[in-house]
Amino acid sequence: MKKDYLNYDKIAQLYNQRYPVSQKWERGQALLDIAKRIKAESILEVGSGTGYWLNLLKPTTNQLYGLDYSMGMLTQAKGQAAPLKLIRGSATNLPLKQEAFDFIYCVDAIHHFGNHQAFIQEAYRLLKTNGVFAVIGHDPHDENSSNWYIYNYFDTVYDTDLRRYPSGASVLKMMKAEGFKNTSAEIVEHIQNIHVGEAVLKDPFLKHNATSQLALLSEKQYQDGIEKIKQTIGLAKDKKENVVFRSEINVKMFLGYKI
Repeated sequence: MKKDYLNYDKIAQLYNQRYPVSQKWERGQALLDIAKRIKAESILEVGSGTGYWLNLLKPTTNQLYGLDYSMGMLTQAKGQAAPLKLIRGSATNLPLKQEAFDFIYCVDAIHHFGNHQAFIQEAYRLLKTNGVFAVIGHDPHDENSSNWYIYNYFDTVYDTDLRRYPSGASVLKMMKAEGFKNTSAEIVEHIQNIHVGEAVLKDPFLKHNATSQLALLSEKQYQDGIEKIKQTIGLAKDKKENVVFRSEINVKMFLGYKI
């Protein structure tokens, strides 16, 4: 089994806890804007998970396709309001006919695909002429775009992300190599969450199964990180100080066109 492989079937039922109703997600609006602008009739999300992002596009078309490797996540996606067309398959060998879609995208998923170049090649194959391809996520390689307290308290997490995630520059390079034109990168969402003291322990993204970064850790590794956080809080209390845990992440969208 691959070192960074995560069995999403085990966490599928609780995965949507990461999407609180009170949170506004600009990346979802960015996807909706593209779909409306190009008048997309057929849309494919690769690594669609529970269908959260795909469901947001229901005002644009009823041809919404979601592909994921996890049957558990696909089962959860069946509960979305939109009538999603769900497929189990691999991102690097998409079981679909060529030139079938106007818009193909992935959100917070490319780091799970293993062969990033193969995925981008497959996306190009499946897009119609004038179709649009988008990769959305954060770039841990860019120190100016990723300041996440998780990296400071859980051993191996940052190094693992550097290994799993392609850099933004490499994504654009791979897009161009496959033939995409007018490639671009822009920040589509700025996440800023600040937790003071013990409030951090209620952060939904701190749960062991909330993100792949933490879910990949063993129980001991996870608990060791939680203990480091608690020790930091305790030391600050002894000094009658407040300790701040910051999550400041620029979510980027890498865009390309098949012309």
